[in-house]
Amino acid sequence: MPTPNHLHLWDDRFFYITPAIQSGLTARSSATLLASVSGHPFTLVTVDGSVLRCTAALVAPHVPRQLDADGCGLLSLNIDPASAAFRELSLTLGERPILTIDAACFGALRDQFAGALHGQLSSAQLRELSNRMVQCICGAQAQRALLDPRVDRVLHRLHVASGQGSTIALKELASLACLSPDRMTHLFREQTGMSIKRYLLWAKIRRTVQLMATGGSLTEIALSGGFTDAAHMSRTFQRYFGLPPSFLANAGSVAVVVDEHALRTWQAQ
Repeated sequence: MPTPNHLHLWDDRFFYITPAIQSGLTARSSATLLASVSGHPFTLVTVDGSVLRCTAALVAPHVPRQLDADGCGLLSLNIDPASAAFRELSLTLGERPILTIDAACFGALRDQFAGALHGQLSSAQLRELSNRMVQCICGAQAQRALLDPRVDRVLHRLHVASGQGSTIALKELASLACLSPDRMTHLFREQTGMSIKRYLLWAKIRRTVQLMATGGSLTEIALSGGFTDAAHMSRTFQRYFGLPPSFLANAGSVAVVVDEHALRTWQAQ
């Protein structure tokens, strides 16, 4: 029997593809682009109780929402805060927490949605699909704002630290960027939209998701990812994704594919 859910991870994004999902209130550090496979609407409920029925939506980082995509099939594209695509989507969002979108904007791309749902597209095809979905939202000529090289150096160091399950002092990061700690903190938030501490948590979670493909025990994965124990990891995953780690780690429930660039970037080898 084919695996019903698919999770594809690249260095700067991941794609979760599922026939149906219902979650409680969740929020994560990525920008999240949601699209119905069938064209039937799914439901988002905001923290203030507002109900949004839409066929596609762009959700800003750290925005709590409940999701009910019961039977329509869902593509959930999660874009890393350090990526160029994230900055493009942030410009499109502006100050809006959630932008509802008519899935018709994806045009002929929608012909590929069913293939993605049924596991018929290769990792390279899914990556291209994700790029073109972002272009449909932001425009093909969207501005490619480059990351400040000082922040880029800091991010690389944070990726290494998360891979080692270690912590790193702000003073060391500031020295790496040749800035004062206060200026480093300000520049990092300006470029990524979040604090260094919050990004480190995201890096820990992102790497732990990737470790689900290794087949290790949840305790081993939790400790390798920098969590104190499996229970701590489980609480964090529920808050971020509305799914227990045991679900993502079960190869019979989710087929996880990790790109080689993701392995290098997130130090999962």
